[in-house]
Amino acid sequence: MPLSFGIFGKTVAVLIAVAFALWLIFTYVFATEEVADEEAERVGAIEMIVDTA
Repeated sequence: MPLSFGIFGKTVAVLIAVAFALWLIFTYVFATEEVADEEAERVGAIEMIVDTA
C-alpha cells in the first residue's frame, strides 16, 4: 500500500489537521468561559445549610 496519496491526499490531511486544531482552540475558549461564569456566580454567594430535622 502506498504511503503517498498525491496532492489530493495532502490537501485533505492538512485540512483535517487545521480543522482539528481550530476545534481544540474553539472548545478550549468556550470551556474556559463556562468555568469562569460558574466561578463568577459563586463569588459572593452565601452557602446555605438546610436542616431537614
